[in-house]
Amino acid sequence: MKNKSIIFLGLTVLLILSFSLTILAKEQVYDFRKTNWGMSKEQVKTTEDKKPDFEADTWLGYFVTISGKDFRCFYSFLEDKLYKSGYSFTGKHTNKNHYITDYKNLKENLTKKYGKPKTDIVLWENNLFKNNKEKWGTAISVGHLLYRATWETLTTMIVLTLSGDNYKIGLNIYYESKELEEWVKQIEEKETSKDF
Repeated sequence: MKNKSIIFLGLTVLLILSFSLTILAKEQVYDFRKTNWGMSKEQVKTTEDKKPDFEADTWLGYFVTISGKDFRCFYSFLEDKLYKSGYSFTGKHTNKNHYITDYKNLKENLTKKYGKPKTDIVLWENNLFKNNKEKWGTAISVGHLLYRATWETLTTMIVLTLSGDNYKIGLNIYYESKELEEWVKQIEEKETSKDF
């Protein structure tokens, strides 16, 4: 009887230890980088390895490198709550088609992380350059062609876009809180109604 009690106690200790190690081994789940929606600006600052490169009342900005490419990382706040974040590509290409390559590489990385895109759009607003693939980068820069893909997690909407206007191209990834979406709309509506 004594041996059974010792064996039972030993098995219980092993089970608790195993359960504890499993919990510790699980990776912390974040909404964006090392942050979660609703964090204050000061809390977000503690998650980055350096001081912000840009700062205002409602946002923080950092220059970062992802897969060897230069981006501006931003965090947006409303009433000191993080609700939106993202990356904007800051590099430049003389061959505008290289932006399409960058977009496709980012899309592939996001697909590996979040699965198949919920939406995946290549939209021609004007077909002038459509039959000349070498000019597709130019088509983007003048607003004739748009690339857009979206993903969703339980907490976040993720949007990858490649668009342009006036011969400038923007390659961006936006992360936005699904939970705070309605709250943000209400506050923005209140702010808009104050202007009238």
